Amino acid sequence: MKQVFLTLVFALLSNCIVKAQYNYPATRKVVQTDTVFKHTLHDPYRWLENLKSEEVKNWFVAQQAFTDSILQHLSGIDNLIEQLNDYNTQNTWWRSPVVKFGNKYIFTKGGRNQLNILYYYKTGNDTTEHFVFDTWQIHPNKRYTLGAFAPSSNNQYLLVGFDEKGQEYPFLKIYDFVADKWLQDSIPNAYNNTISWDAASKGFIYGVSNSNDRFAPENINKDVFKYHQLGTAYNYDKIVMDSSLSENIEHKTSDNLYTSLFTANSKKRIYVKPSVGFESESTGVYYKNATGFNDTQKWKKMFTGKDSVYAYFDLTFFLETTSGYYFISAKGNGLKSLRKASFTNPDFSNAKIILPENELWQLEYITSTKSYILACYSKYGFLDKVVFIDKKTDKVIPVNSISAYKRFNVATLGDETDECVFNVTDINRPRRSFILDISKDKLVTDNYWSVQNQTLLDGYDNIVSEIIEVPSYDGTLVPLNILRDKSTRLDGNNVCILYGYGAYGIGAKNNKYNSYDPSNNLVLQRGVILAHAYVRGGGEKGEAWHNAGMKLTKPNSWKDFIACAEYLIKNNYTQPSKLACSGGSAGGTLIGRTITERPDLFAAALLNVGLLNTTRIGAYTNGVANFGEYGNPANENEFNGLVEMDAVLKTKPNTNYPAMYITAGMNDSRVIAWMPAKFAATMQANSASARPILLHTNFEGGHYGNDNAKTLIDKTRTQLMGEFFLLWQCGHKDFRIK
Repeated sequence: MKQVFLTLVFALLSNCIVKAQYNYPATRKVVQTDTVFKHTLHDPYRWLENLKSEEVKNWFVAQQAFTDSILQHLSGIDNLIEQLNDYNTQNTWWRSPVVKFGNKYIFTKGGRNQLNILYYYKTGNDTTEHFVFDTWQIHPNKRYTLGAFAPSSNNQYLLVGFDEKGQEYPFLKIYDFVADKWLQDSIPNAYNNTISWDAASKGFIYGVSNSNDRFAPENINKDVFKYHQLGTAYNYDKIVMDSSLSENIEHKTSDNLYTSLFTANSKKRIYVKPSVGFESESTGVYYKNATGFNDTQKWKKMFTGKDSVYAYFDLTFFLETTSGYYFISAKGNGLKSLRKASFTNPDFSNAKIILPENELWQLEYITSTKSYILACYSKYGFLDKVVFIDKKTDKVIPVNSISAYKRFNVATLGDETDECVFNVTDINRPRRSFILDISKDKLVTDNYWSVQNQTLLDGYDNIVSEIIEVPSYDGTLVPLNILRDKSTRLDGNNVCILYGYGAYGIGAKNNKYNSYDPSNNLVLQRGVILAHAYVRGGGEKGEAWHNAGMKLTKPNSWKDFIACAEYLIKNNYTQPSKLACSGGSAGGTLIGRTITERPDLFAAALLNVGLLNTTRIGAYTNGVANFGEYGNPANENEFNGLVEMDAVLKTKPNTNYPAMYITAGMNDSRVIAWMPAKFAATMQANSASARPILLHTNFEGGHYGNDNAKTLIDKTRTQLMGEFFLLWQCGHKDFRIK
């Protein structure tokens, strides 16, 4: 009896200690009430949006100190990191060809334990390596990442963007392969995705902000395109396009929308998208002859949004050739097809269908070689196939040399060769690379491009990967990919992490767990199950799947995710006390609303740089750029959708929410840092579960984490801390507080 009494007392004391230890840093509340249309919105943490405030900066620092104080006692991390380090420090290295022009191959050289990027070139069959640059040696004491990479159309120059601290706003330099040296040209702070060479390779277009504050919402209309002529100082560069141009092209004001100008590597035309959305959103495009950027030549309409053309500037959906335009279309039933329009008189409304819609295989992207168009398909990111189209005849040609492989990608090397790099991407082992010559239908092992000293993790053969379809609340079948070690018993006692994204029509190639990752493999060996739910909003089943999970239909995304969680529980993969959910960026919207809708289903949640306060999407630059995906708060109907998907607003007081690890990047221009911060503050004030709500801020990084990490082990520890937190909170035996 005495022993029972002592046990009860100890249990009560332990519970008090658990509750007491989460004494979060003080977060003041303000009275901030907005009435928008019929909604009364309380926003007590609006003051956190002022990232320049010393009070706000100190709050972030205090939150980070609190997070560190909790996680410094978490055991199990060092053991897994040590295993990863042993694997990564083995002498495995490789060369990866990027592009071939003339007789030069441009390639990177890397190894498992290498964070800096090294570029070289070689000539023809000569194996001599010619060093071009090291991203960590451009400036002393600065560790840059590669922010842009664009060979000129005459193949003499290479324009490179070097990005610092994840800002995605790099400075540009130009390398001359003929002279084997850097030119004096240098341009600070250009957008990394706006580079486009002119037809004569005498200069290029680049995007830049004319605002002193890149995060300010009004900055959206201060972005401009400039033209830089080689050999001149950048301060003489002239503006060739700004937001006012849309009035001259579309005869309407494109308020709060980006403009985009590009050449698509064309030697004949310039293109403009006056009403750009995000990623693969269908929009109109106009064109004129490439006689210069300052002439008075009128723009001609190429196609409109009604033609459902994917026309993104990275040339993976839209390719110009001498015979016409190949493009991916969602016209018809919302599934993707490959079509072709004439170059001379482009008629995209009646374009020729080269490859029709396919319900099972999704057309992810297209690319090209000298003689062929490659249409690259995926089945839920689970299997891959490529269809090769002869540019002269538009007929499919068989390439039997790769038919035995199921998971792979083909990296083309530009339009001057039919050579490609064929990468086999198994789930349980590192990539293997071959050279594929399409014209000869020949796959060969080239030792120069092969991975050297390749090694495998122990137990790699034990990984099981499966794809199933789960009925959602309305009967819609949602693909679910599940990864586990074959020794893991399905008895309901396994820790499981369920990941989701579901936005922008991005397809299953965004699969979190269905590609090789040694850290995933080590977690699987510890009996954890990893799953990815392909919810509506993504592109796994075409554009119709995307449209069914955006704006007013966004609730389908988290309802699909909840259905997949319930399936995993019902079928004994896991149980609520051992189930975690994970998502980042736009996937943060998904996870935020999942746990506010069904907090009882999950023990823990990881929300990486999540878009969590959607009604405030108009309060920063990139939020305004995402109106096309989420909704415009100035539109009453769309604002209703923003309210419904706002996880901050949907948080209820005195509710037992899961544990949470929430991340933010102080240099993040995609999802501004105050979005996850406000959600963390809201949850800390309202959760009654005594489970920790932790905010981790990367003060030296942006949307993709800490680019300033000195070693791979440091970077890995930071990247995996969220997963370690989930394993701890889900009761994994190897991850406990000391």
